[in-house]
Amino acid sequence: MKTRPLAALICLLAATACTKAEVNYPSLAPRPVESRSEEEESAPLPLPAPADAATAARIDALLADARRGEADFARLLPEAERAIGAARGKAADSEAWIAGQQMLSALDAARTPTAAAMTAIDSLYVDLAARATADASVGGLGEADAARGEVESLYGAQVAHLSALQAALSPS
Repeated sequence: MKTRPLAALICLLAATACTKAEVNYPSLAPRPVESRSEEEESAPLPLPAPADAATAARIDALLADARRGEADFARLLPEAERAIGAARGKAADSEAWIAGQQMLSALDAARTPTAAAMTAIDSLYVDLAARATADASVGGLGEADAARGEVESLYGAQVAHLSALQAALSPS
């Protein structure tokens, strides 16, 4: 009976001796054909056409409106900060708190030209982009985008100031 386990062991050793110790499996690294791009080389996009006189005048007028709104906002901001500083911690029915609320309202109204200009410039940009998609000779997209960036920056700063002042005036 001892011969059977011994015979099985000898057969097993003989079978493993016949196999190769080193097996050369294919690599899992990407093949050169897999790293090649299927996309065609595209020509560089043409430079956007400059704005015509009417579009440039429209953009300039909207920028002037936004800057006017910024100037009005900046002029009122120190007064609003003082009024809200005086109202901080006061009861909601106190004169200081009411004066602070009135200054917040005046400050919010002062940013109206900037907000309106931002809306108009966004609409102009979308319109120009749609027209430029159909006709590459339509100009002003670059100028409208630059104006849009400037107005968004002005508006964003105004909103941040107004939000901070509103938070300072709100009851804790």
